[in-house]
Amino acid sequence: MNCRRVSIWSPVAATLALALSADPARSQSYGTNDQVLTIGAGTLRDLHDERGSMNPDGYVYLDGGDVFLVPLPLPEGAELRQLCFYVNDHTPSRSVSASIVAVKLVPGGGGNPQKATIPNTLVSSESDIGYGVYCTNTIGYTMKSVVDVDGDGVQDAVVYYAQVSGGVGAGEDPIGLGGIWLTWGRQVSPPPDTPTFGDVPASDGAFPFVEALAASGITSGCGNGDFCPAATLTRRQMAVFLAKALGLHWTN
Repeated sequence: MNCRRVSIWSPVAATLALALSADPARSQSYGTNDQVLTIGAGTLRDLHDERGSMNPDGYVYLDGGDVFLVPLPLPEGAELRQLCFYVNDHTPSRSVSASIVAVKLVPGGGGNPQKATIPNTLVSSESDIGYGVYCTNTIGYTMKSVVDVDGDGVQDAVVYYAQVSGGVGAGEDPIGLGGIWLTWGRQVSPPPDTPTFGDVPASDGAFPFVEALAASGITSGCGNGDFCPAATLTRRQMAVFLAKALGLHWTN
């Protein structure tokens, strides 16, 4: 198991825990730098009939072997980079674990659903230090909507969840869950083996980026199978590129 304790309780951590509980998901932006998705404990609690009690510190306290799941609203191709979660654990004999799981969607006509833990995403509160944050090492997993979940060589449609499991038994101090902190990033898709445009070969430094624009429908080139990489970009062409890339539209 991949587990690393990063810090312990402090007034700053208390403020952050409350923020996590109140804000289930921070807004996403573009670019390939790190982004953070926060999932508050209150979100997990609300999805499961309000099991667990929320204390004034903003933590939900688990007193049974519950499993909580919340969908991950991340785009296709997102790279999972690190998973952290905040807990208040005073119980030496028990712990709470967090991970990312993929669930197989079974089509009509049969088949068995499967739930698989994504490699390098499992982390647990293995020490009874009280308030603390535990993080994985680097994950490096690319989220795709179709993967082989059950290892049978067949690609399956899947959905991804953040999962929290564990708790304590009767007579033990409950373990508090503050929230999940998931670092992720957008990626440029891998280029094809055969170039789309005759004037942007695989040896061109811009090859993967031009291919990503073509694959996403943002550009079809300049005609005759070329991209015209050295041509001047007009404001008209810039408007087309940006509007397609960002999916700009009007609301009613």
